[in-house]
Amino acid sequence: MAFAQLLAHPDVVQELTLRAPSVGFLALHGGLEPGTGELARAAADRARASCYTVHQPPELHHHVPSVSADPAAAPRLAAFLEHVHVVVSVHGYWSRREELGHAILVGGGRRDLVTLVADRLRSVLPDVGVRDDPETIPPDLRGLDPRNPVNLAGGGGVQLELPPQVRVIGRLADRPAAAPYRARTLTLVEALADLVYELER
Repeated sequence: MAFAQLLAHPDVVQELTLRAPSVGFLALHGGLEPGTGELARAAADRARASCYTVHQPPELHHHVPSVSADPAAAPRLAAFLEHVHVVVSVHGYWSRREELGHAILVGGGRRDLVTLVADRLRSVLPDVGVRDDPETIPPDLRGLDPRNPVNLAGGGGVQLELPPQVRVIGRLADRPAAAPYRARTLTLVEALADLVYELER
């Protein structure tokens, strides 16, 4: 299924909000990677920043790689990328990738921002691993492909690949086992919003 076909599905929802800050949040795999769309939206709302999310129902379960998310076939994505200068793209990976040690993976082509974001997350989430060296991140999670929307805005962007333990938000936050992880997720949201304010100064 191509990206345009996914967007045309009657149960797939696109949400686009355009606001003044030049930093915008993106989540292409909402629903498929639970918590990512909600987290991007929460950070954007807190920072009064722009946001574009795609949410599919769990039963659809179709993964379109980010490199195949062509703005030419998605007018709302194109409008988002035209409006913002820097993108923070939120993704999730699964616990079964044990070699990653439940770390937050910080990738994307804007390497100075990658370092800034990674350092900030290490300071506010000291009990969560953070990786920003591409050599320690699997190739499919590095966010370095120039076709990836995280790299298509004028100022480039940062891609976050999040383990389940830091995307406990929305429907995931209501589960009894989620209680210890809600605070981590809120801290992540707050840190990302604060970064928007810092970059806007």
